Amino acid sequence: MHSRLWRPLGAFAAVVALIGAGTATLGGSPTSVTRPSRRSAPVTHDPIARLQAQIDAGEVVMAHDSLLGYLPAVLTALHIPVSSQGLVFSRTSLQTDKITPWSPRAIYFNDDAYIGYVQESTFLEVAAVDPVRGAVFYTLSQEPRARPVFSRETTTCLMCHQSRSATGGVPGFMVISTLTDRYGYPVVGVHEGSTTDATPMTQRFAGWYVTGSAGPAGHAGNVYSPKLAHEITDKPAYRAQLNMNAESARTDLTGKFDSAPYLSAHSDIVALMVLVHQTVVHNLITAVHESAPDAVLEDSMSRVSGRDTTARMQLGGGPAARLRRDVEKLVRAMLFVGEATLDGPVTGTTTYAQDFVQAGPRDAKGRSLRDLDLETRLFRYPLSFLIYSDSFNALPDLAKREVYRQLRDVLTGADASTEFKQLHASDRAAILEILHATKPDFPR
Repeated sequence: MHSRLWRPLGAFAAVVALIGAGTATLGGSPTSVTRPSRRSAPVTHDPIARLQAQIDAGEVVMAHDSLLGYLPAVLTALHIPVSSQGLVFSRTSLQTDKITPWSPRAIYFNDDAYIGYVQESTFLEVAAVDPVRGAVFYTLSQEPRARPVFSRETTTCLMCHQSRSATGGVPGFMVISTLTDRYGYPVVGVHEGSTTDATPMTQRFAGWYVTGSAGPAGHAGNVYSPKLAHEITDKPAYRAQLNMNAESARTDLTGKFDSAPYLSAHSDIVALMVLVHQTVVHNLITAVHESAPDAVLEDSMSRVSGRDTTARMQLGGGPAARLRRDVEKLVRAMLFVGEATLDGPVTGTTTYAQDFVQAGPRDAKGRSLRDLDLETRLFRYPLSFLIYSDSFNALPDLAKREVYRQLRDVLTGADASTEFKQLHASDRAAILEILHATKPDFPR
């Protein structure tokens, strides 16, 4: 890290222990079936809820920093590395009045928690992954107190974080790429959209500061319009003459803003790429949790009556077919189907790549699903590391079996669909070996 305010905050955390999803239960009579529910329990079991319980019990003491408030303490408590810092200057957040190109919002993250810091704000923005409900949102007052309290936020955050277009209609996360004017306001109609692994690098990270190299074609970060949004009348013409990739080679952000009020002066491109991937997969795991209860109920009723649920999932309609479709979307994202090919080596400017890689389980050959490639694709072994996450582990058995069935068919070659052609035989064999060594419940 290269910042006057940097201080060590510990190693990158893998995942935290959360609870599993409910499953259908059979009662005393052969026709008594209880439908599982995702949202019946009022208590959340995300990392923030667990941290709050530790604070209340006096097991964790949160030190207050005179400049940054509780930010350093929260990152330390959640094992979130400073190297994960991403800086976004587009006014697409809860605190639009305080976010500008000269005072960007900082986002820090690990596998299941996200922290937003805005200069001169009275609170931190916090999001975490509940293993069944998906994204859960909080704020934390920056005023010093003996025992800080994370306040649960619902409607305000979910207005954007539960949209059909951005999160698939589930409580979730997104990384938006949008051209802004010189004050940080989005220039609608010129360049905007949610970013996924399939988004070409040249279209990613508009409205963000980015440090590092992304190959010859570059990315859309670090650029904003010198005009104000309302001054751009002919948007197609303006887009045609604007070079969105003009500042792709920055390894530092000197001259863009004063980095002194931040923990780091960087916004590492590798961290931003991992952020894109995991937000999408988190949402798709939540979608499977959404569709699982009805399918589990149908499965329970089918078993009571002696019908074959497996056949219904593959051929029929209704809840089982919906679950299968949601699992298909998840499996394809986890296997990076349609991933945009990198046109050159990607290099970051912090220790993020090393911090991230060190957190993963490894097989006897030293291989991990967290190993990065960064030459032609993001990961060396293209299967999402979120297969180890507690939200994935919390999937009902019916849903997890279907995920594993589809994964196994692809990795063994039983599913020879052309959409998986980017997976070479050596990739499939290596992923299978890693899973067998590090994921005990994955069927051999």
